[in-house]
Amino acid sequence: MGDAIGALRARVLLQSPARAQDDLGGAARAWSDEGAVWAEITALGASQGADFDAAPSTASYRVMIRPRVDVRAGWRLAWGARTLTITGVSDAGERRITLQCEEERL
Repeated sequence: MGDAIGALRARVLLQSPARAQDDLGGAARAWSDEGAVWAEITALGASQGADFDAAPSTASYRVMIRPRVDVRAGWRLAWGARTLTITGVSDAGERRITLQCEEERL
């Protein structure tokens, strides 16, 4: 894997899910900021589905960041106006970890 200077040029915010209690005794999912990191983001493809009246599209991305031990599938990345859900984390002991991510849009 090349380690070109400037490859990590997108600034993203890592967020982990947290449970937030509501006033009725239930819980909702909230997001806790875990820190901003530099990333290399590569678009992999997109697909379209049909569900009732909406036709959501899903875009897949490969995101590479410097190693962190706390990142998990189920977390998400805030990337500008986009939100990418982390579906997988691959750490093969390299200089970068790879995050498989998806973005769903209506």
